[in-house]
This record gives sequence, C-alpha cells and structure tokens, in this order.
Amino acid sequence: MKNSSLRYNQNLFPDSEIKKLIHQFKQKGFVILPNVFERESVKKFKTELEEIMFHNGISYTIPDNSPHYMAGALAPRGRQILPHSLSDSIAKPMPSIHTTIIVIETDKTNGYAPDWHKDRQPDGMPGKEYHFSSDVFLAFYFEDITEEHGPTQIIPGSHQDNTLNPYNDSKVESILLNMEDALLIDQRAWHRGISRKAPGTRFVIVYGMYALPQHYGTTFQMPHAQIHHWMNADNLNDRVYFGGPFAPPTKETIEIFTKELNNSEFLINFTFPKMS
Repeated sequence: MKNSSLRYNQNLFPDSEIKKLIHQFKQKGFVILPNVFERESVKKFKTELEEIMFHNGISYTIPDNSPHYMAGALAPRGRQILPHSLSDSIAKPMPSIHTTIIVIETDKTNGYAPDWHKDRQPDGMPGKEYHFSSDVFLAFYFEDITEEHGPTQIIPGSHQDNTLNPYNDSKVESILLNMEDALLIDQRAWHRGISRKAPGTRFVIVYGMYALPQHYGTTFQMPHAQIHHWMNADNLNDRVYFGGPFAPPTKETIEIFTKELNNSEFLINFTFPKMS
C-alpha cells in the first residue's frame, strides 16, 4: 500500500502542553490539537482526496483500501494525546479504533447539517468530579475552518453538566481550526453541524477510539473456541461479545488477509503466542 502525501509533525507535545490540552478537553468537552501535520502536505492530501472520492449510491466516500483512509489515525501527536483523554491512570489504557467515519460534501450536495444532538449518554453525572468517557473521537478537516466553512458548533461543558443544553440559551462555540490541526471531541457534549457557505468540497474523517485495559505483555492469537463462536454468531450482541466491533472474516476479507500476510515482512517471520 503506497503512502499518501500527508506528512506528520514528529515533535511530540511536551508534558506541560499535554496537561493544558487535557485540562481544556475535560473542561470544555473538546480541544484542538495544534500542528499535527505539516501544513503544505495537507493541501496535497486534500487534492488526492478529491481525486479518489466516489459515490457509492448513497453518499460520497473514499476506497477503504486507500492509504488515505487511515492517514489521520497515524499522526504521532494524535496518538500521543489519546491515552490521556481516556484515563488518569499511571498505567494508561491502550486506545483502539472502533469506528471510521468519512464525511464528504460537494457544492451540489451542500446544505445538510445535523441539528443539535449527543452521540453518547448520559446527559450529565452527579457531583463535580470529572468522569472519563468510554470513548473519544479524533476528527480531521484538512482545510482552514472559518465560520464560512460550516464549523462544528458545541456547547462547552455540556458533556458533564446536564443543565447546559441548546434549549436554555447556553453558550455556543464554533470550533475553528487550521488545516494542520486535529479536533479531539467528547461526544457526550451537545454539538451540531453548520451548513457550508464557502465553495469547495468538505472532507471530514473521524476516528472513534475506545480504551482497552493496559496490556503488560503482548497481543495473542484469538483462541480457536472463541473464533468458533465469533464466526458462527448470528446476532449483533454475540459478534461484539466475541470479536469486538468488527464483523467476522468472509471469503473476500480472508483473501485480503492472505494478501497482506504475504506482503508483510514482519508477519512472515513472526508468530504470535497463543493465550494458553
């Protein structure tokens, strides 16, 4: 798989800045992560997105075998901040991607904007202490976002305080950021989209991350008995229970696994241990 033109800022955040970013995230329900990418590379990356986008009969998207699909999730600064957004524990949990959302809106399809909503519950929790969310979302816009670009709007603090909502004149903030930045958001907060007025295509790629408990060893092969239950699960609850958010392999995906295995210098020479 070839690389995209996206280039990453390899300089990680100092500890002092991590503390400031996480403080804002806890307080407001979102934080802008600055300078995640090299700015000039983002312009080339967006041009590449325009070249590979296609309509799948329902909406525009990009091929899931393209390096662009996971490009944002590879950013070192994004990955650095995620464990801190999920726990205060010294043994930080390991973030794991459970969802990838691709939003593409052209000039012709412009106009749709989701109204005020929360993607996670509960609306609020008792007490003033901070409660970590079970998952967080890392979003990339790949252009400078102004009011003309239809920014995401949020009610700061509404992820923790259920008295803050769109129906009682609570403060609303537009999230404005540069193309080289990323947005980390807690979707327990009230938020909405705004219709775009600026010309051009809107691209938003969002990765949902949840916390796996800290692993002190290595990853293991899934036990055969668990594979059996996962691959024979005939309902959603069982599939998630045995295999997480992803569906069992099919003939098509087994072919993809085989191709990737044959091309992986690491896996050809390595065997993961069994759990027992």
